[in-house]
Amino acid sequence: MLLSPVQPGWAQGISLIRDAEIESYIRAYSTPIWNAAGLNPEAVEIHLVNDKSLNAFVAGGQRIFVFTGLLLAARDPSEVIGVLAHETGHITGGHLARFQDGLKGASTISIISMVLGAAAMAAGAADAGAAILTSGGEFATRSFLSYSRTQEASADQAGLQYLTQAGMSARGLISFFEYLGDQEALLTKNKDPYVRSHPLTQQRVTSLRTNAEKSPYWNRPTDPVYIEMLARIKAKLHGFLTHPRRVFTMYPIRDKSRHALYARSIAYHREGLLEKSVEEIDILLSRYPSDPYYWELKGQVLFESGKVDEALEPYRRAVMYASKEPLLRVSLAQVLLSNDNVELAPEAVKHLDIANRQEPDNSFSWFQLAKAHTLLENNAMAALASAEHAALTGRARDTMKQAHYARENLEEDTPPWYRAQDLYLLARNAMEDSYRKRGKKMPPMPGDPKEGEKDEESDPENKSDEDIAIEEPEAASLNLLELPHHSHSH
Repeated sequence: MLLSPVQPGWAQGISLIRDAEIESYIRAYSTPIWNAAGLNPEAVEIHLVNDKSLNAFVAGGQRIFVFTGLLLAARDPSEVIGVLAHETGHITGGHLARFQDGLKGASTISIISMVLGAAAMAAGAADAGAAILTSGGEFATRSFLSYSRTQEASADQAGLQYLTQAGMSARGLISFFEYLGDQEALLTKNKDPYVRSHPLTQQRVTSLRTNAEKSPYWNRPTDPVYIEMLARIKAKLHGFLTHPRRVFTMYPIRDKSRHALYARSIAYHREGLLEKSVEEIDILLSRYPSDPYYWELKGQVLFESGKVDEALEPYRRAVMYASKEPLLRVSLAQVLLSNDNVELAPEAVKHLDIANRQEPDNSFSWFQLAKAHTLLENNAMAALASAEHAALTGRARDTMKQAHYARENLEEDTPPWYRAQDLYLLARNAMEDSYRKRGKKMPPMPGDPKEGEKDEESDPENKSDEDIAIEEPEAASLNLLELPHHSHSH
Protein backbone atom coordinates (compact mmCIF):
# COMPACT_ATOMS: atom_id res chain seq x y z
CA MET A 1 0.00 0.00 0.00
CA LEU A 2 1.26 3.46 -0.91
CA LEU A 3 -0.04 6.60 0.79
CA SER A 4 0.61 9.87 -1.04
CA PRO A 5 0.06 13.16 0.83
CA VAL A 6 -2.34 15.51 -0.92
CA GLN A 7 -0.95 18.83 0.31
CA PRO A 8 0.78 18.50 3.71
CA GLY A 9 0.54 22.23 4.34
CA TRP A 10 -3.22 22.21 4.82
CA ALA A 11 -4.73 18.77 4.43
CA GLN A 12 -4.04 17.57 7.98
CA GLY A 13 -3.02 14.04 7.07
CA ILE A 14 -5.31 13.59 4.07
CA SER A 15 -3.70 11.32 1.52
CA LEU A 16 -4.46 9.27 -1.52
CA ILE A 17 -3.99 5.51 -1.39
CA ARG A 18 -2.73 3.26 -4.15
CA ASP A 19 -3.27 -0.39 -3.36
CA ALA A 20 -3.63 -3.10 -5.97
CA GLU A 21 -5.74 -5.36 -3.78
CA ILE A 22 -8.29 -2.81 -2.57
CA GLU A 23 -8.63 -1.25 -6.01
CA SER A 24 -9.21 -4.68 -7.55
CA TYR A 25 -11.95 -5.47 -5.03
CA ILE A 26 -13.77 -2.18 -5.57
CA ARG A 27 -13.50 -2.76 -9.30
CA ALA A 28 -14.96 -6.25 -8.80
CA TYR A 29 -17.90 -4.67 -6.92
CA SER A 30 -18.39 -2.07 -9.64
CA THR A 31 -17.87 -3.90 -12.92
CA PRO A 32 -21.32 -5.56 -13.07
CA ILE A 33 -22.88 -2.15 -12.42
CA TRP A 34 -20.80 -0.39 -15.04
CA ASN A 35 -21.63 -3.09 -17.57
CA ALA A 36 -25.32 -2.66 -16.81
CA ALA A 37 -24.93 1.11 -17.23
CA GLY A 38 -23.26 0.72 -20.61
CA LEU A 39 -19.93 2.06 -19.36
CA ASN A 40 -16.58 0.63 -20.32
CA PRO A 41 -15.11 -0.64 -17.02
CA GLU A 42 -11.61 0.05 -18.27
CA ALA A 43 -12.49 3.72 -18.78
CA VAL A 44 -13.68 4.29 -15.20
CA GLU A 45 -11.03 5.25 -12.67
CA ILE A 46 -11.14 4.36 -8.98
CA HIS A 47 -9.38 6.63 -6.49
CA LEU A 48 -9.04 5.88 -2.78
CA VAL A 49 -8.96 8.81 -0.36
CA ASN A 50 -7.52 8.29 3.10
CA ASP A 51 -10.14 10.11 5.15
CA LYS A 52 -12.49 8.98 7.91
CA SER A 53 -15.55 10.61 6.36
CA LEU A 54 -18.38 8.52 4.95
CA ASN A 55 -18.06 9.86 1.47
CA ALA A 56 -17.85 9.02 -2.22
CA PHE A 57 -18.23 11.25 -5.24
CA VAL A 58 -17.80 11.49 -9.00
CA ALA A 59 -15.60 14.15 -10.56
CA GLY A 60 -13.61 14.81 -13.71
CA GLY A 61 -15.64 12.60 -16.03
CA GLN A 62 -15.61 8.91 -15.11
CA ARG A 63 -13.56 9.12 -11.91
CA ILE A 64 -15.07 7.73 -8.73
CA PHE A 65 -13.48 8.73 -5.42
CA VAL A 66 -14.11 6.41 -2.47
CA PHE A 67 -13.15 7.43 1.06
CA THR A 68 -11.65 4.89 3.47
CA GLY A 69 -14.23 5.96 6.04
CA LEU A 70 -16.99 4.57 3.84
CA LEU A 71 -15.20 1.23 3.43
CA LEU A 72 -14.48 0.88 7.14
CA ALA A 73 -18.01 1.86 8.20
CA ALA A 74 -19.83 -0.41 5.74
CA ARG A 75 -21.61 -3.24 7.51
CA ASP A 76 -22.00 -5.27 4.35
CA PRO A 77 -20.49 -5.08 0.86
CA SER A 78 -23.95 -4.34 -0.51
CA GLU A 79 -23.75 -0.90 1.11
CA VAL A 80 -20.55 -0.07 -0.78
CA ILE A 81 -22.00 -1.56 -3.97
CA GLY A 82 -25.18 0.48 -3.53
CA VAL A 83 -23.23 3.72 -3.19
CA LEU A 84 -21.18 2.83 -6.27
CA ALA A 85 -24.40 2.17 -8.20
CA HIS A 86 -25.81 5.52 -7.12
CA GLU A 87 -22.62 7.36 -8.12
CA THR A 88 -22.69 5.56 -11.46
CA GLY A 89 -26.18 7.03 -11.89
CA HIS A 90 -24.66 10.49 -11.56
CA ILE A 91 -22.11 9.63 -14.28
CA THR A 92 -24.67 8.36 -16.77
CA GLY A 93 -27.08 11.18 -15.89
CA GLY A 94 -24.50 13.82 -16.75
CA HIS A 95 -25.15 15.60 -13.45
CA LEU A 96 -22.95 18.62 -12.83
CA ALA A 97 -21.91 18.17 -16.45
CA ARG A 98 -20.74 21.74 -16.84
CA PHE A 99 -18.60 21.51 -13.76
CA GLN A 100 -17.39 18.02 -14.58
CA ASP A 101 -16.27 19.13 -18.03
CA GLY A 102 -14.09 21.72 -16.36
CA LEU A 103 -12.44 19.00 -14.31
CA LYS A 104 -11.73 16.50 -17.07
CA GLY A 105 -8.20 17.78 -17.44
CA ALA A 106 -7.66 18.35 -13.73
CA SER A 107 -5.27 16.22 -11.73
CA THR A 108 -6.43 13.86 -9.03
CA ILE A 109 -4.77 16.08 -6.42
CA SER A 110 -6.59 19.19 -7.64
CA ILE A 111 -9.94 17.44 -7.51
CA ILE A 112 -9.34 16.18 -3.98
CA SER A 113 -8.31 19.64 -2.77
CA MET A 114 -11.44 21.20 -4.26
CA VAL A 115 -13.71 18.60 -2.71
CA LEU A 116 -12.14 18.93 0.74
CA GLY A 117 -12.37 22.70 0.55
CA ALA A 118 -16.03 22.65 -0.38
CA ALA A 119 -16.75 20.13 2.37
CA ALA A 120 -15.01 22.30 4.94
CA MET A 121 -16.97 25.38 3.89
CA ALA A 122 -20.26 23.49 3.94
CA ALA A 123 -19.45 22.35 7.46
CA GLY A 124 -18.93 25.92 8.57
CA ALA A 125 -15.11 26.00 8.54
CA ALA A 126 -15.05 28.82 6.01
CA ASP A 127 -11.43 29.85 6.52
CA ALA A 128 -10.08 26.33 6.14
CA GLY A 129 -12.36 25.67 3.19
CA ALA A 130 -11.30 28.82 1.41
CA ALA A 131 -7.64 27.97 1.94
CA ILE A 132 -8.08 24.51 0.52
CA LEU A 133 -10.05 25.74 -2.44
CA THR A 134 -7.45 28.38 -3.18
CA SER A 135 -4.86 25.63 -3.23
CA GLY A 136 -6.97 23.42 -5.40
CA GLY A 137 -8.14 25.67 -8.18
CA GLU A 138 -10.71 28.11 -9.41
CA PHE A 139 -13.99 26.39 -8.47
CA ALA A 140 -14.40 27.92 -5.00
CA THR A 141 -18.16 27.88 -4.60
CA ARG A 142 -20.37 26.62 -1.81
CA SER A 143 -22.41 24.67 -4.36
CA PHE A 144 -19.46 22.47 -5.28
CA LEU A 145 -20.65 18.94 -5.98
CA SER A 146 -24.15 19.65 -4.70
CA TYR A 147 -26.88 17.71 -6.43
CA SER A 148 -30.47 18.83 -6.79
CA ARG A 149 -33.27 16.67 -5.50
CA THR A 150 -34.25 15.93 -9.08
CA GLN A 151 -30.73 14.73 -9.84
CA GLU A 152 -30.67 12.65 -6.69
CA ALA A 153 -33.96 10.99 -7.58
CA SER A 154 -32.62 10.31 -11.08
CA ALA A 155 -29.43 8.74 -9.70
CA ASP A 156 -31.52 6.69 -7.26
CA GLN A 157 -33.60 5.19 -10.04
CA ALA A 158 -30.59 4.64 -12.28
CA GLY A 159 -28.72 2.94 -9.45
CA LEU A 160 -31.68 0.65 -8.74
CA GLN A 161 -31.95 -0.19 -12.42
CA TYR A 162 -28.26 -1.09 -12.67
CA LEU A 163 -28.37 -3.22 -9.53
CA THR A 164 -31.38 -5.12 -10.86
CA GLN A 165 -29.80 -5.64 -14.27
CA ALA A 166 -26.67 -6.93 -12.52
CA GLY A 167 -28.75 -9.35 -10.44
CA MET A 168 -27.89 -7.59 -7.16
CA SER A 169 -30.04 -6.57 -4.23
CA ALA A 170 -30.50 -2.89 -3.41
CA ARG A 171 -30.91 -3.71 0.29
CA GLY A 172 -27.45 -2.31 1.07
CA LEU A 173 -28.16 1.00 -0.67
CA ILE A 174 -31.32 1.39 1.38
CA SER A 175 -29.63 0.56 4.69
CA PHE A 176 -26.83 3.03 3.95
CA PHE A 177 -29.26 5.80 3.04
CA GLU A 178 -31.39 5.07 6.12
CA TYR A 179 -28.28 5.47 8.26
CA LEU A 180 -27.44 8.75 6.56
CA GLY A 181 -31.06 9.87 6.81
CA ASP A 182 -30.72 9.77 10.58
CA GLN A 183 -28.10 12.52 10.26
CA GLU A 184 -30.48 15.05 8.77
CA ALA A 185 -31.35 16.19 12.28
CA LEU A 186 -27.68 16.82 13.13
CA LEU A 187 -25.99 20.19 12.98
CA THR A 188 -24.39 20.75 9.60
CA LYS A 189 -20.86 20.48 10.94
CA ASN A 190 -21.59 17.01 12.36
CA LYS A 191 -23.01 15.56 9.17
CA ASP A 192 -21.01 13.29 6.93
CA PRO A 193 -20.01 14.96 3.66
CA TYR A 194 -22.12 12.54 1.67
CA VAL A 195 -25.25 13.93 3.33
CA ARG A 196 -24.28 17.51 2.55
CA SER A 197 -23.63 16.86 -1.14
CA HIS A 198 -26.47 14.32 -1.60
CA PRO A 199 -29.57 15.82 0.09
CA LEU A 200 -31.67 13.15 1.78
CA THR A 201 -35.27 13.34 2.89
CA GLN A 202 -37.39 10.71 4.57
CA GLN A 203 -39.78 10.81 1.63
CA ARG A 204 -36.93 10.10 -0.75
CA VAL A 205 -35.64 7.15 1.27
CA THR A 206 -39.16 5.74 1.63
CA SER A 207 -39.78 6.02 -2.09
CA LEU A 208 -36.45 4.40 -2.82
CA ARG A 209 -37.22 1.49 -0.50
CA THR A 210 -40.64 0.97 -2.10
CA ASN A 211 -39.11 0.70 -5.54
CA ALA A 212 -36.17 -1.41 -4.37
CA GLU A 213 -38.44 -3.99 -2.75
CA LYS A 214 -40.06 -4.59 -6.14
CA SER A 215 -36.82 -6.01 -7.51
CA PRO A 216 -36.79 -9.80 -7.92
CA TYR A 217 -33.35 -9.72 -6.28
CA TRP A 218 -34.37 -7.81 -3.15
CA ASN A 219 -33.87 -10.86 -0.93
CA ARG A 220 -30.79 -12.19 -2.73
CA PRO A 221 -27.98 -12.57 -0.18
CA THR A 222 -24.64 -10.90 -0.69
CA ASP A 223 -22.09 -12.97 -2.57
CA PRO A 224 -19.74 -14.60 0.00
CA VAL A 225 -16.81 -13.64 -2.21
CA TYR A 226 -17.77 -9.98 -1.80
CA ILE A 227 -18.05 -10.42 1.96
CA GLU A 228 -14.54 -11.87 2.08
CA MET A 229 -13.25 -8.95 0.01
CA LEU A 230 -14.66 -6.37 2.42
CA ALA A 231 -13.22 -8.23 5.43
CA ARG A 232 -9.79 -8.12 3.80
CA ILE A 233 -10.19 -4.44 2.90
CA LYS A 234 -11.02 -3.61 6.51
CA ALA A 235 -8.16 -5.69 7.92
CA LYS A 236 -5.68 -4.05 5.57
CA LEU A 237 -6.94 -0.51 6.12
CA HIS A 238 -6.96 -0.92 9.89
CA GLY A 239 -3.49 -2.44 9.75
CA PHE A 240 -2.05 0.51 7.86
CA LEU A 241 -4.19 3.38 9.14
CA THR A 242 -5.34 2.58 12.69
CA HIS A 243 -3.00 2.93 15.66
CA PRO A 244 -1.23 -0.42 16.19
CA ARG A 245 -2.41 -0.74 19.79
CA ARG A 246 -5.98 -0.37 18.59
CA VAL A 247 -5.32 -2.96 15.89
CA PHE A 248 -4.10 -5.48 18.48
CA THR A 249 -7.31 -4.88 20.43
CA MET A 250 -9.52 -5.34 17.37
CA TYR A 251 -7.57 -8.40 16.21
CA PRO A 252 -6.24 -10.01 19.41
CA ILE A 253 -3.37 -12.50 19.39
CA ARG A 254 -5.71 -15.40 20.12
CA ASP A 255 -7.51 -14.73 16.83
CA LYS A 256 -5.79 -16.87 14.20
CA SER A 257 -8.17 -16.02 11.34
CA ARG A 258 -6.64 -14.84 8.10
CA HIS A 259 -7.97 -11.33 8.59
CA ALA A 260 -6.50 -11.04 12.09
CA LEU A 261 -3.15 -12.33 10.88
CA TYR A 262 -3.28 -9.85 8.01
CA ALA A 263 -4.04 -6.82 10.19
CA ARG A 264 -1.55 -7.78 12.91
CA SER A 265 1.28 -8.43 10.47
CA ILE A 266 0.90 -4.88 9.15
CA ALA A 267 0.64 -3.41 12.65
CA TYR A 268 3.79 -5.27 13.74
CA HIS A 269 5.56 -3.84 10.70
CA ARG A 270 4.50 -0.32 11.62
CA GLU A 271 5.86 -0.93 15.12
CA GLY A 272 9.20 -2.00 13.67
CA LEU A 273 8.79 -5.62 14.77
CA LEU A 274 10.06 -7.30 11.63
CA GLU A 275 10.27 -10.87 12.91
CA LYS A 276 6.75 -10.86 14.31
CA SER A 277 5.38 -9.30 11.13
CA VAL A 278 7.05 -11.86 8.86
CA GLU A 279 5.98 -14.69 11.17
CA GLU A 280 2.31 -13.74 10.78
CA ILE A 281 2.67 -13.35 7.02
CA ASP A 282 4.39 -16.72 6.71
CA ILE A 283 1.44 -18.36 8.46
CA LEU A 284 -0.84 -16.80 5.86
CA LEU A 285 1.41 -17.97 3.01
CA SER A 286 1.52 -21.50 4.41
CA ARG A 287 -2.28 -21.56 4.18
CA TYR A 288 -2.64 -19.58 0.95
CA PRO A 289 0.62 -19.99 -1.01
CA SER A 290 -0.73 -18.51 -4.24
CA ASP A 291 -2.24 -15.34 -2.77
CA PRO A 292 -0.50 -12.44 -4.55
CA TYR A 293 -1.35 -9.83 -1.94
CA TYR A 294 0.17 -11.78 0.95
CA TRP A 295 3.35 -12.08 -1.12
CA GLU A 296 3.15 -8.38 -1.88
CA LEU A 297 2.88 -7.56 1.81
CA LYS A 298 5.89 -9.72 2.65
CA GLY A 299 7.88 -7.95 -0.04
CA GLN A 300 6.82 -4.53 1.23
CA VAL A 301 7.65 -5.38 4.84
CA LEU A 302 11.09 -6.67 3.92
CA PHE A 303 11.84 -3.81 1.54
CA GLU A 304 10.78 -1.11 3.98
CA SER A 305 12.85 -2.85 6.68
CA GLY A 306 15.98 -2.58 4.56
CA LYS A 307 15.98 -6.21 3.41
CA VAL A 308 16.13 -5.34 -0.28
CA ASP A 309 17.52 -8.61 -1.62
CA GLU A 310 15.08 -10.66 0.45
CA ALA A 311 12.14 -8.58 -0.83
CA LEU A 312 12.73 -9.51 -4.46
CA GLU A 313 11.38 -13.05 -4.40
CA PRO A 314 8.11 -12.17 -2.62
CA TYR A 315 7.44 -9.40 -5.13
CA ARG A 316 8.25 -11.73 -8.01
CA ARG A 317 5.76 -14.24 -6.60
CA ALA A 318 3.14 -11.50 -6.27
CA VAL A 319 3.56 -10.56 -9.93
CA MET A 320 3.49 -14.23 -10.97
CA TYR A 321 0.15 -14.78 -9.25
CA ALA A 322 -1.40 -11.45 -10.34
CA SER A 323 0.23 -10.62 -13.65
CA LYS A 324 -2.49 -8.16 -14.65
CA GLU A 325 -1.90 -5.87 -11.66
CA PRO A 326 0.41 -3.05 -12.84
CA LEU A 327 1.02 -1.71 -9.33
CA LEU A 328 2.69 -4.98 -8.34
CA ARG A 329 5.06 -4.75 -11.29
CA VAL A 330 5.92 -1.15 -10.39
CA SER A 331 6.67 -2.18 -6.80
CA LEU A 332 8.88 -5.03 -8.00
CA ALA A 333 10.71 -2.67 -10.34
CA GLN A 334 11.29 -0.21 -7.51
CA VAL A 335 12.99 -2.94 -5.50
CA LEU A 336 15.02 -4.09 -8.50
CA LEU A 337 16.32 -0.55 -9.01
CA SER A 338 16.79 0.44 -5.39
CA ASN A 339 20.48 -0.59 -5.22
CA ASP A 340 21.34 0.80 -8.67
CA ASN A 341 22.29 -2.69 -9.84
CA VAL A 342 22.74 -2.51 -13.60
CA GLU A 343 22.29 -6.27 -13.93
CA LEU A 344 18.74 -6.02 -12.55
CA ALA A 345 17.74 -3.01 -14.66
CA PRO A 346 16.60 -5.03 -17.73
CA GLU A 347 14.14 -6.97 -15.59
CA ALA A 348 12.83 -3.69 -14.19
CA VAL A 349 12.40 -2.28 -17.71
CA LYS A 350 10.42 -5.36 -18.72
CA HIS A 351 7.99 -5.01 -15.84
CA LEU A 352 7.67 -1.23 -16.17
CA ASP A 353 6.96 -1.46 -19.90
CA ILE A 354 4.13 -3.87 -19.16
CA ALA A 355 2.84 -1.75 -16.28
CA ASN A 356 2.85 1.41 -18.39
CA ARG A 357 0.86 -0.31 -21.10
CA GLN A 358 -1.66 -1.46 -18.52
CA GLU A 359 -1.80 1.87 -16.65
CA PRO A 360 -0.19 4.66 -18.68
CA ASP A 361 -1.08 7.46 -16.27
CA ASN A 362 1.01 6.29 -13.30
CA SER A 363 3.68 8.99 -13.10
CA PHE A 364 5.80 7.08 -10.59
CA SER A 365 6.08 4.16 -12.99
CA TRP A 366 7.51 6.45 -15.67
CA PHE A 367 9.89 7.91 -13.10
CA GLN A 368 11.17 4.41 -12.34
CA LEU A 369 11.49 3.61 -16.04
CA ALA A 370 13.62 6.73 -16.57
CA LYS A 371 15.87 5.56 -13.75
CA ALA A 372 16.18 2.07 -15.25
CA HIS A 373 17.14 3.40 -18.68
CA THR A 374 19.64 5.76 -17.06
CA LEU A 375 21.32 2.84 -15.34
CA LEU A 376 21.54 1.13 -18.73
CA GLU A 377 22.93 4.35 -20.27
CA ASN A 378 20.04 4.42 -22.71
CA ASN A 379 19.65 8.17 -22.41
CA ALA A 380 17.21 8.65 -25.27
CA MET A 381 14.68 6.22 -23.78
CA ALA A 382 15.36 7.69 -20.33
CA ALA A 383 14.49 11.10 -21.72
CA LEU A 384 11.29 9.76 -23.26
CA ALA A 385 10.23 8.25 -19.93
CA SER A 386 11.10 11.52 -18.18
CA ALA A 387 8.96 13.38 -20.71
CA GLU A 388 6.03 11.08 -19.91
CA HIS A 389 6.54 11.74 -16.20
CA ALA A 390 6.76 15.50 -16.71
CA ALA A 391 3.59 15.49 -18.82
CA LEU A 392 1.67 13.58 -16.17
CA THR A 393 2.85 15.90 -13.41
CA GLY A 394 1.88 19.10 -15.21
CA ARG A 395 5.31 20.45 -16.21
CA ALA A 396 5.08 21.43 -19.86
CA ARG A 397 8.54 22.98 -20.19
CA ASP A 398 10.25 19.87 -18.78
CA THR A 399 8.12 17.74 -21.09
CA MET A 400 9.34 19.71 -24.09
CA LYS A 401 12.96 19.54 -22.96
CA GLN A 402 12.99 15.78 -22.43
CA ALA A 403 10.87 14.99 -25.48
CA HIS A 404 13.09 17.16 -27.67
CA TYR A 405 16.21 15.30 -26.54
CA ALA A 406 14.45 11.97 -27.10
CA ARG A 407 13.30 12.77 -30.61
CA GLU A 408 16.77 14.05 -31.53
CA ASN A 409 18.46 10.84 -30.37
CA LEU A 410 15.95 8.07 -31.07
CA GLU A 411 15.80 6.26 -34.38
CA GLU A 412 13.38 8.09 -36.61
CA ASP A 413 10.05 6.61 -37.66
CA THR A 414 9.94 4.23 -34.70
CA PRO A 415 7.09 4.14 -32.13
CA PRO A 416 9.24 5.78 -29.39
CA TRP A 417 10.29 8.55 -31.80
CA TYR A 418 6.67 9.25 -32.77
CA ARG A 419 5.70 9.29 -29.10
CA ALA A 420 8.43 11.84 -28.36
CA GLN A 421 7.11 13.98 -31.21
CA ASP A 422 3.58 13.79 -29.83
CA LEU A 423 4.65 14.72 -26.30
CA TYR A 424 6.69 17.65 -27.57
CA LEU A 425 3.83 19.05 -29.62
CA LEU A 426 1.26 18.55 -26.85
CA ALA A 427 3.49 20.35 -24.35
CA ARG A 428 4.27 23.14 -26.77
CA ASN A 429 0.55 23.67 -27.44
CA ALA A 430 -0.09 23.81 -23.70
CA MET A 431 2.63 26.43 -23.26
CA GLU A 432 1.30 28.51 -26.17
CA ASP A 433 -2.20 28.41 -24.65
CA SER A 434 -0.84 29.51 -21.28
CA TYR A 435 0.97 32.51 -22.71
CA ARG A 436 -1.94 33.44 -24.99
CA LYS A 437 -4.36 33.48 -22.05
CA ARG A 438 -2.05 35.88 -20.22
CA GLY A 439 -1.67 38.09 -23.28
CA LYS A 440 2.04 37.39 -23.60
CA LYS A 441 4.21 36.22 -26.45
CA MET A 442 5.81 32.84 -25.85
CA PRO A 443 9.61 33.06 -25.75
CA PRO A 444 11.84 30.48 -27.43
CA MET A 445 11.31 27.00 -26.05
CA PRO A 446 13.44 23.84 -25.93
CA GLY A 447 13.82 22.66 -29.51
CA ASP A 448 13.71 26.21 -30.90
CA PRO A 449 16.79 27.95 -32.33
CA LYS A 450 19.48 28.04 -29.67
CA GLU A 451 20.12 31.75 -29.78
CA GLY A 452 16.92 32.44 -27.85
CA GLU A 453 17.30 29.85 -25.14
CA LYS A 454 19.62 31.81 -22.83
CA ASP A 455 17.29 34.81 -22.64
CA GLU A 456 14.31 32.55 -22.02
CA GLU A 457 15.96 30.72 -19.13
CA SER A 458 17.21 33.91 -17.47
CA ASP A 459 13.94 35.83 -17.57
CA PRO A 460 11.76 34.96 -14.54
CA GLU A 461 8.78 36.65 -16.20
CA ASN A 462 8.84 33.92 -18.82
CA LYS A 463 8.05 31.21 -16.29
CA SER A 464 4.58 29.88 -17.00
CA ASP A 465 2.20 28.14 -14.67
CA GLU A 466 3.21 24.82 -16.20
CA ASP A 467 6.81 25.31 -15.07
CA ILE A 468 5.98 25.31 -11.39
CA ALA A 469 2.89 23.12 -11.26
CA ILE A 470 3.61 19.87 -9.45
CA GLU A 471 0.38 17.91 -9.51
CA GLU A 472 1.58 14.60 -8.11
CA PRO A 473 3.41 14.24 -4.79
CA GLU A 474 6.25 12.13 -6.12
CA ALA A 475 7.05 14.76 -8.76
CA ALA A 476 8.97 16.77 -6.21
CA SER A 477 11.71 14.13 -6.29
CA LEU A 478 12.17 14.20 -10.05
CA ASN A 479 15.65 15.41 -10.82
CA LEU A 480 16.72 12.29 -12.59
CA LEU A 481 18.17 13.52 -15.86
CA GLU A 482 19.82 16.75 -16.83
CA LEU A 483 20.18 15.82 -20.48
CA PRO A 484 22.28 15.74 -22.56
CA HIS A 485 24.63 14.65 -19.76
CA HIS A 486 25.39 10.92 -19.72
CA SER A 487 26.16 10.55 -16.02
CA HIS A 488 23.77 8.85 -13.59
CA SER A 489 22.17 11.25 -11.15
CA HIS A 490 19.89 10.25 -8.31
